[in-house]
Amino acid sequence: MKDGKSMDLENILDKLDPDERSFVTELIERDPLTGVYNRRKFDRDLQLLVAMAKRTSKGSSLIFIDIDNFKKYNDTHGHQEGDRTLREVTQSIEGSLRDYDRIHIYRYGGEEFVVIIPETTTSEAYAIAERIRRNVKHATGVTISLGISHCTETSDSPDSLLEDADRALFQAKGKGRDKVQIYKDTP
Repeated sequence: MKDGKSMDLENILDKLDPDERSFVTELIERDPLTGVYNRRKFDRDLQLLVAMAKRTSKGSSLIFIDIDNFKKYNDTHGHQEGDRTLREVTQSIEGSLRDYDRIHIYRYGGEEFVVIIPETTTSEAYAIAERIRRNVKHATGVTISLGISHCTETSDSPDSLLEDADRALFQAKGKGRDKVQIYKDTP
């Protein structure tokens, strides 16, 4: 990110004392509604994930999560109820993860979330995703669809990791929603 805006932001942050810098960085990187990291932070962290995953024996997994039929839910129940549900879904996702993984939850946009699971195999990520799916449904009454990709097993770049998880998510929705789907590079 060598554009003018990023450089200006870094220059501004460099002028702050450490406490102020930490406070402003939190404001920039956190989603105000759910409290988890936002897309801006995810885009930066994804680059780091791929670099790190190539150095571990297990690699790392990415879980893409989408709340099923959320537009219809908002239209039926209203946006305030939708916001409450987004917070509850976030809490349920967090409660489904190991302490170490809770720092890797991002609101990707709207009703979509991404979880980075460092040093996991695809089968371990599947077990985690299934636990998330069940817990969200039990705690909130809404269903979610999840797509999993894996850095080193099927994907080797940030773009392909995200695209593969998105393809798997699309397949989960195509199979009736409320499903977990692992990306495989063959149909």
